[in-house]
Amino acid sequence: MSINTQQASSDLAERFEVAFNQIHHVLKQLNPYEHNDAFMKLLSDASRKHTYIQSFYGDLKQFAKLRNALVHERRQTNTYIATPHEKVVKQIEQISSYLSAPPKVLKIATKTVVYLHSNDSLEYVIKMMNSSSYNQFPIYENEKFSFLLTEGGLTSWLASHIKDGRIDLNQSTARDLKRFEDDHNVSFISKHKNILELEDLFEEYFQKQLKLEAVIVTENGSPYEKPLGIITSWDLIEIDLLHNE
Repeated sequence: MSINTQQASSDLAERFEVAFNQIHHVLKQLNPYEHNDAFMKLLSDASRKHTYIQSFYGDLKQFAKLRNALVHERRQTNTYIATPHEKVVKQIEQISSYLSAPPKVLKIATKTVVYLHSNDSLEYVIKMMNSSSYNQFPIYENEKFSFLLTEGGLTSWLASHIKDGRIDLNQSTARDLKRFEDDHNVSFISKHKNILELEDLFEEYFQKQLKLEAVIVTENGSPYEKPLGIITSWDLIEIDLLHNE
């Protein structure tokens, strides 16, 4: 093997190691309370909590085997028992890039959020719900989030106000619907957060045996801010498709 060829092989192996170590670092950050920092242990734990990590699981498992061969079987400095193919090196570097800078939450959020105000007339609310393809509507009062309006809540209100086959909408506003809604669990997240942090939020509610109905994305994650997007558990399905875009 020529000196140039040997150097090229060594460079590929070192690039592979650097990318692998970067991924290992990300996994440690995702498992801050895990005392066992073995790569496969961290990968298994993280993939159970994060769909985004799970989508890379098969490749990373194989890369771990290759990494062990490169590192533990190395006989001397800058000499490797095997050389990873350039295609493999580029692949692990790409995954490292994905995991080091995961997509922001707005990537999977419903961008056009139809939100209403508590003093909006009920007639207006019904028209908005009828013309929209959404079935959840954040209601704001005095520029702060008040409650999540659903079709179920509206139906309950209508059913309770039928009189002689008619429903009088006069003087009724969105505020009147609040007591007909269940206590929906709604959280807020900053548009600057990434999808791994979003999945942690859903996991936090799951561990408390609570269903997180919706996550509203705002500038800084405050209920006093205008909604920029809304995310439900159904949107999490899109996460494992992101790295293929």
